[in-house]
Amino acid sequence: MHACWTWGLVLLLAHSTPAFAVEPGATAPAPTRTLPSPVLDSASRAAQARGSDRPSLERAVAGVVVGALAAQFDGRAVEARFGAIDDQPGEAGRRAISGEGQMRFAGDWAWIGFNFRTQYDVLLGQAAAPELVLGVGGDARPVPNDTAVVQQLDDRLVQALREELAFASIRLQLDRIESVETGQNYLLIDAWGLADFGRDGSSKIRIAAFYDRRSGQWLQLHYDLGSAPDDTAIPPVAGR
Repeated sequence: MHACWTWGLVLLLAHSTPAFAVEPGATAPAPTRTLPSPVLDSASRAAQARGSDRPSLERAVAGVVVGALAAQFDGRAVEARFGAIDDQPGEAGRRAISGEGQMRFAGDWAWIGFNFRTQYDVLLGQAAAPELVLGVGGDARPVPNDTAVVQQLDDRLVQALREELAFASIRLQLDRIESVETGQNYLLIDAWGLADFGRDGSSKIRIAAFYDRRSGQWLQLHYDLGSAPDDTAIPPVAGR
């Protein structure tokens, strides 16, 4: 069974009971005369009840997505609203949930688009930690790279690599840098290239960063050694 719906929700982090406009249209499966053991029968009934309770699924998914967004920004107050969501059957009693939405920080007026993916456990009524990608759709737009910001990014990364690896020589050679402006003067930067460690060798590197032009702060800075552009994309909103 495949379902797709839209949430008309604006969810604040402090709220725990969001309201959704669209009600489920799925019907319960026909009963069977083959009776399993009492334990399995109870588990099946619980799973069926949760599977037909779409508001519970929506609350669970919204909770983990908004919680993940806030956690990635050190608990900074976040608002989110959700658009289209796709619900597909998964394995072992799980539903594969993916969708899109928009977030903004408290006090901001502009929204930042995001995509998410998660798994929903029908039996437990719980959603797993989601995968998030920021800076999609909406008013997100490619912009020329800011030389000063790119130099700051290079300096911060070299410092972070020295703290993690303790190599004497570290130099970055970024072959490609892409900047996207979104929300209220934020920059999302995706870059990849080579991290040169001198006598200690070298490694491919993939970088995703989130920069606040107003405050000059790096809200997120993530790097993944050994990743090439064709590898699975790393989410810009994932801390390291």
